[in-house]
Amino acid sequence: MRRDLPLPPWPRLRETWWVYALGAALVALYCAGLFVRIRCTFLGHCGGPARLFDLDALGGVPRLVTTALFVGTAALAWFAARRCVGRRALWWRAVAGVGVVLALAKFFSWHSLAKADSAVLTLLVSVVLAALGLGALAVLGRRWAVSATRPVVTALALYALAAIGLDAVTWLIAAVQAQPGALSAAAATFVEEFGEALAALVLLVTVRWQAAARRRTGPRSPEMAL
Repeated sequence: MRRDLPLPPWPRLRETWWVYALGAALVALYCAGLFVRIRCTFLGHCGGPARLFDLDALGGVPRLVTTALFVGTAALAWFAARRCVGRRALWWRAVAGVGVVLALAKFFSWHSLAKADSAVLTLLVSVVLAALGLGALAVLGRRWAVSATRPVVTALALYALAAIGLDAVTWLIAAVQAQPGALSAAAATFVEEFGEALAALVLLVTVRWQAAARRRTGPRSPEMAL
């Protein structure tokens, strides 16, 4: 059985200048979202930009940007699968499927809808699903000799930690406060949503970089595929 050629987990700066530009744009976008949230809360200026740049509003620019990062991840993983054969292609299709699920969950705010019914149950279910999904990708990736397994699973785990962990922390902070302040609520939302966006960007870059190996080596012959 022949393994894919391993790659460094992260590309060099000159190969990913656009990543840092996009990261800076995310900083500007989410800072603008925090500003309009605070302005809406304290000054009552809640029209126009406040709705468009709200940090966690359905249809808001910040949520749409994070959703787009997941869509890009899914597309890159799908193209990588088309350049593979056998079980490696199946593994990349699974990664693409995860990207689609994350995009839909972010776009429709499934986590927030579920948390409205039971925050604790939503947290437990999220942890279990994340552990099962990451474990399956890790085990199958190693068994099927997919060299991208460790970096991609690590990037997915980073997003799970950001999405679930930061949400749990902000929920706990709000729970222990008798009267949560508007400023602390806005700051907590900013940290949570911005952390998710950065983790989604890391996932996109990781999948793009690891999928680049498929462009260089091309599809394996069926007898080489596991």
